[in-house]
Formats: sequence, C-alpha cells, structure tokens
Amino acid sequence: MRLMAGGEHEVPTSLDWLSPRETEHLESIRFTKRRDEYLTRRWTAKQAIAASLDLDTDPATLSRVEVRHHASGAPYVAVDGAGAAVDISLSDRAGWAVCLVGPAGSTASGTLGIDLEIVEPRSDTFVADYFTATERRYVAALTSVGERHEAANLIWSAKEAALKVQRVGLRADTRTV
Repeated sequence: MRLMAGGEHEVPTSLDWLSPRETEHLESIRFTKRRDEYLTRRWTAKQAIAASLDLDTDPATLSRVEVRHHASGAPYVAVDGAGAAVDISLSDRAGWAVCLVGPAGSTASGTLGIDLEIVEPRSDTFVADYFTATERRYVAALTSVGERHEAANLIWSAKEAALKVQRVGLRADTRTV
C-alpha cells in the first residue's frame, strides 16, 4: 500500500502530464476552485500510482496514466488505455489531496477507501441527519465543543471512506455505516 498527499501548490503550471481525455475534462470545468481540486487530485494520484507501479514521473509517462471512473463513480487506473492492477481511493479538501494505492483486490472487499477532512464545526442538525443513534449519543456525550467537532469530523470521514470501499460514495445513506 502507498499513501501520498499533495498540495495544490505542488501542481505544475504546465498541463503536459495530463492525458488528452483528462485535458478535455479539465476544459469542461467552469469554476476555478473545481479545476484546482481536479488538478490537485490528479497530480497526487499520478505521483502515487507512478511510485506504486515503478513508473517515471516525467510528464510523458504521467500522461499515459489516467484516473478513470466506473459507472458507480469509483475511480480506477488505466495505463496506456488498459486497466492497471491497482486499486485507488482519492480525496481532497482545502487545497490538499490524498491518494491511497494498493494491489487490486488487496482488501477483503477488493477496494480501498480514504477521506480527507479538516476539523470544522458540525452542527447538531448535521449530526442528527447523517449519524446513527449510537454515533449521535457518543458525540453528544463529549464535554467540550472542540471534542464534539473533532469526533463529528472523524466519524464523518470514516463514513466517507467506508462508503468508498463499498463503491457507492455519498449516494448511500451515511447511517448505513
């Protein structure tokens, strides 16, 4: 397994490391924030994938590596157009991205899940809407506001990662995990 983190400040200004398909998709993204997130995820993923597959990280080689998506939205890796024997999970938040790479089928379910969050205030309504009764009681029992926010963000992040393992993402009810 390989875990890699990268910041948007690390993304090269030249886009020659993107595949033609990725470049086309990038051009369809209207908002700067979304473009930056896309590039940060792709750059971080390609660095992690290259390291995992012992590939060079020069732009020509990285342009042969693509992060594609199954119909479910779950990412997969293609190199030179063919599926690669790795599973990946991606997440980004606040100008940073993380990518987890492992051999295909390296977990019991065959997939990986990762999520990246910052500790931020989570309202009682958020907790009530997305957490199980047990999780709600746990968060409510914490004595400090800071502890409640930390716990709520940790639980939320774990849920997102678990739903990625299931390859359903946030299309599923978060109270099911």
